[in-house]
Amino acid sequence: LAQNGVVLTNFHAAPTCSPARAMLMSGMDNHIAGLGNMTETVADNQMGLPGYEGHLRRDVPTIAERLSQHGYRTVMAGKWHLGMKRELSPKARGFDHALSFSFGGGSHFGDLIGPDLHRPKMLYRKNGVLNPTIDKDFYSTIGFTSELIAGLEETADTGKPFFAYLALTAPHWPLQLPEEHIEDFAGRYDDGYDVVRSERLKRQIELGLLDGELASAPRPPGIPAWDDLDEVSKKRSARVMEIYAGMIGLMDAELGRLLRYLESEDLAKNTIVIFISDNGPDSWDQEHAPPVVRDHAVKFDNSLENMGKPGSFTLFDRGWAWTSATPFRGFKGSTFEGGIRVPAIVSSPSIASPGRMSGQLVTIADLAPTIMDLVGMTIDADEFTGVSIAPLLGDNSALVRSEQDATGVEIWGRRSITQGKWKAVRIPPPLSNDQWML
Repeated sequence: LAQNGVVLTNFHAAPTCSPARAMLMSGMDNHIAGLGNMTETVADNQMGLPGYEGHLRRDVPTIAERLSQHGYRTVMAGKWHLGMKRELSPKARGFDHALSFSFGGGSHFGDLIGPDLHRPKMLYRKNGVLNPTIDKDFYSTIGFTSELIAGLEETADTGKPFFAYLALTAPHWPLQLPEEHIEDFAGRYDDGYDVVRSERLKRQIELGLLDGELASAPRPPGIPAWDDLDEVSKKRSARVMEIYAGMIGLMDAELGRLLRYLESEDLAKNTIVIFISDNGPDSWDQEHAPPVVRDHAVKFDNSLENMGKPGSFTLFDRGWAWTSATPFRGFKGSTFEGGIRVPAIVSSPSIASPGRMSGQLVTIADLAPTIMDLVGMTIDADEFTGVSIAPLLGDNSALVRSEQDATGVEIWGRRSITQGKWKAVRIPPPLSNDQWML
């Protein structure tokens, strides 16, 4: 994808998943779209207020609804997290064919184990209907990719062009893999997160992703040096990262299967592929996860031998989250770069000078107006927080934003404003002193 597209090295999503997905689907700031806070964490003083509905507002059109009106068939598979009721499901929000689950996470297998003590069972919908049959041998990455392909095949007789949204949940906790992939990265991370982060930083500079003069965030307080861990802790931590990497490796393979399907149907030559993440790496391990998740996870067999397999509920490791955010500061939930600056690639046979990188600031809210621009739809700037980056795909010198244009993001009182090369961050107690940092 990178070789045939543009890598956006300064792409901002949101600190957490559902606000990012609200912006992706609508092109609007998450507060306007209804996810000013995640539905699971809406505060008492936010209850009932506009922008804090905890679901994607009905009066904010989705990109699927807009494209449907423009003659497109629309297919979706994967994580929704934008409303649990039928009238808020993908089928009701513009998708012709959709298999989705409504929560932020949960088991990747067909056992349907939910994400926490309050939600012990997964909530799936297929075309709006609750609790469709999920095969016992289901695994999320493979199952959702297969469902997306099935949806494309089932809607092909319409003769319409397609919009497809594959919302893979991997590598969200619990970290799990099919048995045949559990050893894919065995031994790869035995040197520990300090060494791997150093290797990644060197590689990022070699690839031109980073300026070699830029500083890298130091290991945060509370994360011990790898060499200070005992041998049992090292083995468990390395195993966590092996499973995490295996989940990403399998995701990569399944995306390859999807792209090969498009090629086999003679669709690839006229398809634009956008690949992004929704937030930075998660730092919830057994020590730092909230009780409702932590106390749920400990009920399962998370022994070294069973980690990642059915019957386990493995959380991530804060040291590896720091490595996954290389070279940035902060994790998921933070408005520092480590929480919101994520991988992004736009790939298409029509992109000028493929294989290039762009360091221009692009946000997840820009994608809906960009897609509309690319398919020839009229864009009313007043209907979007984001802006179209279509000109950038044809000309690397085309400016998406001027030095004076500012973008902002907020959740839980954690805020950031970015303008040109400057960024201001404000974090409330107990994490910081609620003062602006430049």
